[in-house]
Amino acid sequence: MTATPPRAPRKDQVRNRRRLLDAAGLAFAEQGPDLSIEAIARTAGVGATTFYRHFATKDDLVLQLLEDLARGAYQVAEKAAAVADDWEAFRTVFTRGCALDDTGLRLFDALCRTSPQAAERGRALTASLITPVADRARRSGRLRGDVTVEDVVAFMRMADSAATPRQRASAHAVLLAGLRTPAE
Repeated sequence: MTATPPRAPRKDQVRNRRRLLDAAGLAFAEQGPDLSIEAIARTAGVGATTFYRHFATKDDLVLQLLEDLARGAYQVAEKAAAVADDWEAFRTVFTRGCALDDTGLRLFDALCRTSPQAAERGRALTASLITPVADRARRSGRLRGDVTVEDVVAFMRMADSAATPRQRASAHAVLLAGLRTPAE
């Protein structure tokens, strides 16, 4: 007996799922993540039943939004993984890993505060982006041994909160100098 391969979702299913995700992202960014499922569905132009066809709970929607927001950072991490120099790979993720604009970063933070599962997913996503390059740089003796992933996240946030690109570049340079193992 052969197994029947799963059917590809219909175009309207794909479209409705995307509409729900887009509407939720916009609505959460503007109004915060306390919106009801009905309000999200209404904003997307679909019914609550359509919502439940795609997401069992609002938390499932939030988890998918977190994954979507992390997509740009995954691309940066993939490029960094291909960089031969361990410090340069770390520097790439440190300076470009937060691929979100201010609105996206605020949304990511707000979504992470909606539930313990969302907070854990946010931490896991962040760690999965930073840990590989931090471990490489640490093993090569270029990243200080006492620096944790949580430290790196905090420093990235500090630099990314700078008001101008010049200030951001300056913050990156100063923070990276402090993270690097001193030359002997």
